[in-house]
Amino acid sequence: MRRIILQIFSFSFLMLFLNTEAMAITIPIDPLQTYLFTNNDPWFGNGSVAGTTPIVLSEFGFSGGDLIRLERLGDWYDGHAGYDGDVSAMDVVKEMIGVFSNSTTLLAPDIFNRVPGALDAGVDIATWNTLFGSKATDIAADFGIENTFLQVPVGATHLFVAAHDIYYSDNSDPDRDFAVRITPITSVPLPSTLWPFALGFISLALYLRRLAAK
Repeated sequence: MRRIILQIFSFSFLMLFLNTEAMAITIPIDPLQTYLFTNNDPWFGNGSVAGTTPIVLSEFGFSGGDLIRLERLGDWYDGHAGYDGDVSAMDVVKEMIGVFSNSTTLLAPDIFNRVPGALDAGVDIATWNTLFGSKATDIAADFGIENTFLQVPVGATHLFVAAHDIYYSDNSDPDRDFAVRITPITSVPLPSTLWPFALGFISLALYLRRLAAK
């Protein structure tokens, strides 16, 4: 009985200080879109790949200083073998990148720093050169996304998320499962009303310890 009470006390007290994850938010990501510099993408005809649609942080209750978890979900197909026949078996590419910004501004694809409001966060990733011309795309503020814990930089209002690739125009997501899941990480404080219970548990533990020593 004493052991059970002590185990309950230990578990309850620990839970007061552990981090908890609030409701996660899942946002689909189109592998055809990017915030990176592109070159001859597509290589035929005119036009360019679509720009990444920024995620508005405030719409989901996020702001600068928040601790969050970014999870890469699903996968996509990079078009390397074309589209003759069923390509679902090649829908296996998983690379994902992101960058925070203080605005929605995304400049033209032929401009190197397309996100002028980029804010540094996470572990920097070196993005690959373009397929055509092997031109650099790597900017200083973006990061890879797998199962990533980081702090939203102060001043950030938007998050750009994209597939990580060297050529975007032939990308697709046959099963439409490529997405990013964002989870706010919130610490559970110890409310003042719980202090008496915590002290009671401590007193009980000390009492049982004395009994065991007799």
